[in-house]
Amino acid sequence: MDLLPKPKQRTRQDGSFVPGLGCQIMLAPETAPGARLYAEMLRRAFADHAGLELDLNRGAARTGDIALTLDPALAADHYRLTVAPAGITLAAGGDEALCNGVQTLCQLVQNHGAALPAQQILDWPDMANRGYYFDCSRGRVTTLAYLKTVADRLCRYKVNQWQLYIEHTYLFRDLSEAWRDDTPLTAAEILELDEYCAARHIELVPSLASFGHMYKILSTKTCCDLCELEDSEKIPFTYTYAGWHHTLNAANPDSLDFVIRLIDEYRSLFRTNKFNICDDETFDLGKGRSRDLAEKEGVQALYVRHVKALCEHIVAGGGIPQFWGDIMWRFPESCRELPPETICLNWGYLPDQRENEIRDIAASGITQYACPGCCGWNCWMPLLDYAYRNNRVMCHHARKYGAVGLLNTDWGDYGHINDPRLTIPGLLYGAAFAWNADPVPFEEINEAVSRLEWNDATGTLVGAMAALAHHEVFDWQHAVNWIESDDARRAELLAELDLTAVAGANAAVAEARAAALAAGPGMPVGQRDILQLICVVADGITLWNDIGAYLGTAPAPGEGEGPALAARLEHWFYRYRREWDKTSRQSGMPNLIRLMNAWADCLRGRAYGTVHVPGLRS
Repeated sequence: MDLLPKPKQRTRQDGSFVPGLGCQIMLAPETAPGARLYAEMLRRAFADHAGLELDLNRGAARTGDIALTLDPALAADHYRLTVAPAGITLAAGGDEALCNGVQTLCQLVQNHGAALPAQQILDWPDMANRGYYFDCSRGRVTTLAYLKTVADRLCRYKVNQWQLYIEHTYLFRDLSEAWRDDTPLTAAEILELDEYCAARHIELVPSLASFGHMYKILSTKTCCDLCELEDSEKIPFTYTYAGWHHTLNAANPDSLDFVIRLIDEYRSLFRTNKFNICDDETFDLGKGRSRDLAEKEGVQALYVRHVKALCEHIVAGGGIPQFWGDIMWRFPESCRELPPETICLNWGYLPDQRENEIRDIAASGITQYACPGCCGWNCWMPLLDYAYRNNRVMCHHARKYGAVGLLNTDWGDYGHINDPRLTIPGLLYGAAFAWNADPVPFEEINEAVSRLEWNDATGTLVGAMAALAHHEVFDWQHAVNWIESDDARRAELLAELDLTAVAGANAAVAEARAAALAAGPGMPVGQRDILQLICVVADGITLWNDIGAYLGTAPAPGEGEGPALAARLEHWFYRYRREWDKTSRQSGMPNLIRLMNAWADCLRGRAYGTVHVPGLRS
């Protein structure tokens, strides 16, 4: 597999095309002005991978040129790429298809340099909506510069929709209490990113928590009266608690007006007419201030009424609402109460995810996307084999039951410790299968990602990354819950783990780390920074496993390896923070620092039995 996604039809022919000194990249007169960007992408590909500086022009192509043109005989989403000894012609049915065809041609140049094998490719996507969903709320807000590199990557692999998950990490004008200790995205940044994406045929869709998962907003004194649970502003932050709470009080009429104002302020920044209201995991609903109404009407009625009102508001403004389907799937008949324009985002993240949820929502008649995951949340190294299997099976369910899109999710629970550069393979699995349903073996697609994304001539890097997963014995979720719990709960958490597996897991990590480093000589000079990240992550997995093994021996406070482990943790976390700064702003790092310091203090015996650190509770 040398192209990703894999083209639908490909015929190889004799000979090759080698650009002469007079070769020009010619934009046909009928192409849109924005097509100049795609031509520049191709021009850079020849410069970077073939060492040639080709001129860019507009007009009729001559023999020996590379022609980019539109063909009304092709369907709007189709392109036809013809590489012949006498020249190259890329014809497309529409501007987005032309952009997609250029990405294929750029990959051919990356693979073959100046001598491109003669061939013809006819290609089109299986799914019209091919999306990526990135968490910007649970601890990590990436820089605008990094977000633009993500947009470039999405364009390169023909992903045409993107959502950033926002709870409190947008600078709402009237919510300063919620974002004052964070580094939120601003209106100017969203506007700039929206424009950047649109030029690359990526639809940037706003996504905003508007029912559940509103912990930070509903914990403020400004907004606490709208929370389902009383005294929400008095509950100190912990990852364990914040991940499950708070939900908006649906019985309070002010709640709907409040969240509509947030939606209207945020949606005005985007050129799309879509809006994801989220409304997933409303765990608190009916358990606090709305209990009496829930007992009278039912929790289901409360949920549907709120979702329906938000969807109707978006439709009234000419929009298309989206929402997560985990609650509605339990009573799919209620989908009929929503506006017909509504799209259900139907998620499921198991490697062999069943089809039931997709099937039942399809039977309700509502439009849906299938939503797999990159499987990196709560992991130092994403579970790449799970991400591969999950994306493959969810794409299958999507096609079987007529879903109109795929939205591949990249969450960051418990502080978003998973580095976004390590979920790139998971992102690309979704890109590959949303475009082309043909099966591709795990090893084969990993080799393609290694070569195309990291220019790894050995094709082994992603395989080594995949081998690094599944060895986190004392995993991040247990580490967080342990430090935020009392002694009784801590004992239960350790009992859930097989700490005798630590030695074998650490040996496997060392082997995978070495395999990743072995790919280094096959990568271009100056493009090997991913190896430093992999080493930091590998060392972190080993360290946390050693901490878990130490806890399992029930040492006295501060005795044995405890102080040495504390020093290792502090040195390792320093290196981890350097990696964080390469992609992300400060965002949730202060919470991580407090948690890591609490761990180091525990290991030294200073606060082993009870954690008393600002922002943490025992």
